[in-house]
Amino acid sequence: MRICDLLNPQSVRLNVDVSTKEQAINNLVDLVAESGCLNDAERFRTAVFDREAKVSTGLGEGVAIPHAKSAGVTKPGLAAMVVPKGVEFDSLDGKPAKLFFMIASPHHASDAHLDVLARLSTLLISEDFRNSLNSAQSVDEFLRIINKADEAEIEKEKQRQQKLKAAEEEKQSEENKDTSSNIGYYDIVAVTACPAGLSHTYMAAEALEKQAKEMGISIKVETDGAAGNRNKLLPEEISKAKAVIVAADRIVDMDRFLGKPLIRVGVVEGIRRPKNLIKSALDPKCPKYQTGFLGSTSVSMRLYRHLMSGMAYLMPLAATAGILSAFARLDIVNDTQFGFFFDRVGYSIGTLLFPILSAFIAYSIRGRTALVAGFTGGVMADLGGSGVIGAVVNGFVGGAVALLTTLFAGRFLKGHDATVALLLYPLMGALGTAAIAVFFTNIPAEFVDSYINSFFAESSVYTLVLIGALLAGMMSFDMGGPINKLAYAIGVLFLADSLPEQGPGGLVMASIMAGGMVPPIAAALASILIPQVFSEKINSLRYITLGKGLVFITEGIIPYLQKNPRAMRSACVCCSALTGALSMYFKCSICAPHGGVFIIPLCDHPVQYIMSMLAGIVLGIFAFSIIHLRTSDKETSNIAVSSDNN
Repeated sequence: MRICDLLNPQSVRLNVDVSTKEQAINNLVDLVAESGCLNDAERFRTAVFDREAKVSTGLGEGVAIPHAKSAGVTKPGLAAMVVPKGVEFDSLDGKPAKLFFMIASPHHASDAHLDVLARLSTLLISEDFRNSLNSAQSVDEFLRIINKADEAEIEKEKQRQQKLKAAEEEKQSEENKDTSSNIGYYDIVAVTACPAGLSHTYMAAEALEKQAKEMGISIKVETDGAAGNRNKLLPEEISKAKAVIVAADRIVDMDRFLGKPLIRVGVVEGIRRPKNLIKSALDPKCPKYQTGFLGSTSVSMRLYRHLMSGMAYLMPLAATAGILSAFARLDIVNDTQFGFFFDRVGYSIGTLLFPILSAFIAYSIRGRTALVAGFTGGVMADLGGSGVIGAVVNGFVGGAVALLTTLFAGRFLKGHDATVALLLYPLMGALGTAAIAVFFTNIPAEFVDSYINSFFAESSVYTLVLIGALLAGMMSFDMGGPINKLAYAIGVLFLADSLPEQGPGGLVMASIMAGGMVPPIAAALASILIPQVFSEKINSLRYITLGKGLVFITEGIIPYLQKNPRAMRSACVCCSALTGALSMYFKCSICAPHGGVFIIPLCDHPVQYIMSMLAGIVLGIFAFSIIHLRTSDKETSNIAVSSDNN
């Protein structure tokens, strides 16, 4: 199957004039719909915007590939669009996107379709190919360029497969003669994987392969994409390789790389910095992969990553439990069968919070062999009344017990893999974790957890206001950096400790969420109300920024920080802190760790919560406008002085 089998002429538009990212995506969705591959265009449109909210699909070099899997897609399809003037798309290199391809994929696409999409992603690495498409004068010419490049890529793939087959046959022949040979082995082996598995996975693989070829280094890249695990690395290839590169945004099988020099980064880094990654991997100082973590990583960073892994699985459960329980308390359903049903479901899900948190902390440490041990740690925290502190500590204990058990089994019980996996790992993990929890960790964890809850219950309103201001201000301090993530982690863990009721954790989460929403909302409203103060580029992003703020994406304000970053960050912290302090003063409580304005109707004291946010927004509008106005005046003055001097 070829690319143009999925790309119909009616789904291609050249010389399009759009001014915003939203317009570009909406146009592309409409083009996909014209090809007849959608059964629900709005459902697919929502899926595309949800995917875009996670991380931009603007890949840099003027290319963007928005995509999504959706039940609204009947069969895989493509749309293409060229915007000569370019449009701001939050691309990796900060440059406008001009060449767009939209990929529509059903949940169960065939391997043939996925191969086509992977081939398109690799073709877009070529600068000549991109320039040819951007300068095409007609749709027919556009499609001819794609067909020609597609045929060349297919032929190249055939030759590559033939060479691999010949190399494998030659290697096998040499092995049969009992002679040593390096045929079929590589200097570097790599794995690429992105959440959707449609474009970034294959573009990172292509970038690494292309860079390795330029450097005269042999490489084999395993692509763990939507079509499954392709070009899988063989054990002998891993053992003979000098180093490993893992460019992935989701879990991949890491235990096979034990003891090998390894670089672990996100998939985007594989696209942007392939040369640096290859150099770092081959550096003699490159750390070796050890039992679930890199030896060069600090202990605090390892603990942080394992905790974040557990929280990633905790958050959707916490949101579901909190929203259902809060909905059950509304006057319209309270004391009804519906209210009882929602309350029971929310409560039942809430009982799983600690076990899930502990299980996936342990899973992050030692993989599937640690799941039972970690789950047991969460159960013991629940039974022992040690709260979320106990769940976190017991999660790490479960991971450590599983690690020791697997090391013991690997040394003394070789040849009994099935029995060990089914019986020894879960049994020893559960018993070991339970014993340590009962006799060691639960008691101090219960003391700490009780102290924290008592502190909140007995603190004066002024102390709570100070806490609210501090945590909300931290959300705006570094916009997605460690301080921001620390504040959010505190909020999520406190909330999990309170659910399904709304105790102190709900108060903390409300301050944190409001503090994270206010800066982008204030900045967007400032550029809407006083557009002359801001640059044309920033004004074009105001509605995007507003949307991000409303759904609790603090990073939406980052474009506004380019002028006078220090003053803007200080203003962000001030308006967030004011909002958090007022939220805590009014004792507003949120039932979920995310959701933005959509959760406000379910919070305690919603009117006061909105008033708190409005206070921070008004301060932000005033502060941001003054800062941008003064910065613009200063720049104008400097230009004038420079002209006079000349």
